[in-house]
Amino acid sequence: MRSQVQPGSFALLFVAVVLQYLLNGLAVDSTVSATVVKVARVGVACAGIYVLSANRLTLWLGVLVIGLATALEFEWWRLDPQVHRVLQDSIVVGFSLWVFVVVLREVFRPSTIERDAVIGALCGFLLILAIFTRLHGLIEAVWPGSYHADGPPLSERSDVMLNAVFQYFSTITLTTVGYGDIVPVTPAARLATGLEAITGQLYLAVVIAILVSRVSARRD
Repeated sequence: MRSQVQPGSFALLFVAVVLQYLLNGLAVDSTVSATVVKVARVGVACAGIYVLSANRLTLWLGVLVIGLATALEFEWWRLDPQVHRVLQDSIVVGFSLWVFVVVLREVFRPSTIERDAVIGALCGFLLILAIFTRLHGLIEAVWPGSYHADGPPLSERSDVMLNAVFQYFSTITLTTVGYGDIVPVTPAARLATGLEAITGQLYLAVVIAILVSRVSARRD
């Protein structure tokens, strides 16, 4: 059976997502840092489009969505800051979820080789982290004050620093570490945080079990 994704697309996506994660984590509040992070986000989007490019329809839909997201990323349109953040986070969450579903479908496909399945599973975990990073940002944009953190209020922080904060929060939530230095205080924020913790545990349990059983079956 023909693969539904382009060869090597999982490895490219994995590298792009890891690089974006590192740059987000090391970001500082400066124009240069913000530009570098934006370029990294575009790189992840392009890697996501490559995953979708095995089908012409999904390719062009992906290009359309990412074109809109890029226009918002580089502020080619003048919008209210809150509206801008809501639109940007909503589009990125939707696109990332789309890529995640395609990746997971390929991971579960019996004909997928072990190497691609493992890399795809790693991509899936990082995509979950990225999706919830943006989802937390979206909740904060819609309901300012949904999260309490040390330092200045989140509503007063730049986009790059806000994304860095929520990436850190998403990481400690997905891995169920939970240091408590960032706290969800509204029902929507608490619901998203709980769902992320549950998703992280279920994903690891289900995917690892499937990969182990597949390897065992092929060896037998």
